[in-house]
Amino acid sequence: MTTTIERRRRPARGQAMVEYAIITAALMSFTVMSWPFLVELINGLHRYFQSIYYIIQSPIP
Repeated sequence: MTTTIERRRRPARGQAMVEYAIITAALMSFTVMSWPFLVELINGLHRYFQSIYYIIQSPIP
């Protein structure tokens, strides 16, 4: 009977490391999966700012 009580009171070992590994893997996979979207977003922002620069520099008064 004492062995079952001792087993219940023993803290879980390695749980934090497993949770850290799962969260890190999820973040890295999200980054890899969303990379093409981020590239397109940066290209879109570049085109937007180039068009603003073109309008500012246009000779039309």
